[in-house]
Amino acid sequence: MYIDKKVIVCYVITMESNILSKLSKYLFWDCNIDMLDPNIDKNLILERVFSRGTENDEKEIFSYYGRDIIKNSILGIKYLDKKTLNYLSIVFNIPREEFRCYKQSLLKNPFGIF
Repeated sequence: MYIDKKVIVCYVITMESNILSKLSKYLFWDCNIDMLDPNIDKNLILERVFSRGTENDEKEIFSYYGRDIIKNSILGIKYLDKKTLNYLSIVFNIPREEFRCYKQSLLKNPFGIF
């Protein structure tokens, strides 16, 4: 059986760009959406969707990345606003203290006022 590698590569690229085309355009108003890679820019995409996206955007992200990948990735995001941090903490049942952005906020404010 012969498998054309060019077809597979084109299919993968189409699938990757397809997820970005399904998300709300205003989320990436400051980015060239054609230059974003869903795998390389995963943290940016997740931060924008959870901070400013719609429920449909979240559904698309969950269907594309899966719950486990999202759960592992959001822990490493450098900045999340308080509301988004609390939301993700509840949705994924992860203590706020495990998020990188929470730890960084404590470094900036050692008295723990978040």
